[in-house]
Amino acid sequence: MRQAKVKTNYSAVRQDNLGTTANTMHDSLTGNTSFPSLPVALAAFLLLINDYLAKLAAALHGTPEQTAEKNEAKKNLLTGISKNGVYINATADGDEVKLKSSGYTMAKMPEPKGPYKMPDVFSVIASREPGRAMVDFGAMRGAAYMVRLTNEIKTDRNLWPTTIDTRRSFAIDGLVSGSRYTFIGAYKGASNVLNFTAPVEVVIQ
Repeated sequence: MRQAKVKTNYSAVRQDNLGTTANTMHDSLTGNTSFPSLPVALAAFLLLINDYLAKLAAALHGTPEQTAEKNEAKKNLLTGISKNGVYINATADGDEVKLKSSGYTMAKMPEPKGPYKMPDVFSVIASREPGRAMVDFGAMRGAAYMVRLTNEIKTDRNLWPTTIDTRRSFAIDGLVSGSRYTFIGAYKGASNVLNFTAPVEVVIQ
C-alpha cells in the first residue's frame, strides 16, 4: 500500500502565490521537532524566499534581465522546497500528523480502479486457426480485460481458467479443437469485485 506523502514539486503554483506557499512551509517548520535536519536550513530557506519575492517585484514592470533574475530565483526556491520535501517524506515515513505539520500540501493518494461495470460489448468468435478464439471487449479506460472460460461443467466460475490482457481485443490459444467452450468477460481493476457478462458459447475450430 502506498504511504502518505507531501508534494515536492510546486512548479505549477502561480508565481504570485509561490512566496506565500513557501512562507507557510517556513513558519510550519520553524520549531518543528519532527524535522530537525532539513537539507536546506530554515535560515537559508528564508533567504531564498525573500530573494524570490524581491526579484518578482522588480520584474513586474522591469527589464528582460530582471525577468531572467526572477526566473533564476524561482528555480532556486523550487529546488529548496523540493529538497526539504524529499527529506520530510523520508523522515515522516508515512505519518500523516507529521507530514501535515510541515506546511507542505499532501500528495493525492491514487484511488483504486474499479469495481467496473459489466462490459457492454463482449464477443468471442472461433478463429480459423485451430485451437484459437478471438475475444473483443468494449473499451474501458484504465481497466484490464479478463476472460474466464471452460469446456467442462463447473458451476464455480472461480475455478475456470482465466486470461487477463491489457488489450481489449486479443487471441486465446491452446484450446481443444472441436470442443464447445463457455466464455465470460469482465473489466479488471484493483477491486476484487468483478461484474461478468452473460456466458458466450463457441465451438473451437
